Amino acid sequence: MKERQLGFRDERPDKMDSYILEAMAKRHPLSLLLDQVEDTRNLGALFRLADAARLQHIWALGDSGLFDSKIVRRVARSTLSYVPHNTIDLNEARTLAQQQNMVALEITDNSIPYTAYAPPGPCILVIGNEKDGVSEELLALCQKSIHIPMYGVNTSMNVAMATAIAVYGLLDKIRQG
Repeated sequence: MKERQLGFRDERPDKMDSYILEAMAKRHPLSLLLDQVEDTRNLGALFRLADAARLQHIWALGDSGLFDSKIVRRVARSTLSYVPHNTIDLNEARTLAQQQNMVALEITDNSIPYTAYAPPGPCILVIGNEKDGVSEELLALCQKSIHIPMYGVNTSMNVAMATAIAVYGLLDKIRQG
């Protein structure tokens, strides 16, 4: 059994600058497209996830000022400085859909469990708004819709938590492929 990590630098190399450069260069072929995610705590948590999973990019549909929020910066810690991100509009999302496979994390009549889906190549996971989910416009751009099976009484979960589950499930499939 591995000993407990006692501090931040316990598992980090001595030369942190070169470690960050390597992490930035060696990213997994998975990105996030956030469809009007509004809660600043969720946005900050998604940046932490993108760093932890070495995701390729975060694109956000919506207010570009969200990235400037003090709460986002506090929750995200320093990850905004090295996780590639920017805001886009619907036309730019259409262009992305032509370049890469887009998959919505959304329960639909045709969605499949996230565990049953293996990305055929570089993939963009579309994450919906906390209240309304993925918009119809973005769902129409997605090749597939995946969901997390819900076994409890509630039929939804926090967007950052759901995204983390799906991201690590997809990364597992990417590594196996």
